Amino acid sequence: MGQLLSNIEVILLNIVDGKPSYAYEIDKTIDLREMKRWVRVGVASIYRVLIKLEEKGFVYSQNEKEGRMPERKRYYITASGRVALVEVSKRLLSNLEWYYMDLNVGLEACNLLSPVEVSSCLKKRLAKVKANIKGMEEICANVEDLEKKKRIIIKNLIYLRGAEKRILEDVIKKIGIDE
Repeated sequence: MGQLLSNIEVILLNIVDGKPSYAYEIDKTIDLREMKRWVRVGVASIYRVLIKLEEKGFVYSQNEKEGRMPERKRYYITASGRVALVEVSKRLLSNLEWYYMDLNVGLEACNLLSPVEVSSCLKKRLAKVKANIKGMEEICANVEDLEKKKRIIIKNLIYLRGAEKRILEDVIKKIGIDE
C-alpha cells in the first residue's frame, strides 16, 4: 500500500488531474462543486496542501503568466500522483470510514450544560438539519442537469442528515424538556 492521503489531498489531486490549475482556480472549483458542504477546506489550506503534494512528488508546478496578470503557479499532476489517486480512490470506495462529527464531540462535552441548555442547542441544530435536508432535496428535485456523481453525493448527504435528524429527535425526546 502506498502513502496515505488526506481527503483534502485527494480532492486537490482529483481537481488538478481534471484540469491543471492555479490555487485560486482550485478554490473556485471547490465552491462551484459545493464541496464545502462535506469537506473542510479553505484557501490557506489549499496552498499548504499543494506544497505538500509537490514535496511528495504527486504534483509539480510551473510559474506562468497570462496577459497582464501577475505570474502564478499552475499545478499539474504527475504519473505517481495519478497512481496514488487511483489507489486512494479504490480504498475510499471500498472501506468504511470513521465519522468525526461535531455532534458527537458536543454530546461528549456537554456535562456542564443543564438539560434545558442541551435541549435548546439540540433543537436549534435540528432546525438547521431539517433546513439543510430540505435545501438538498430541492437541488435534487429542481436541477435536471445535475451531474450523476453530484446527485449521488447529495443523496448520500441527505441520508446522513436524515439519520442525524432521527438521532436528534430521539435525544430531545429522551431529555423531555419543552421550552
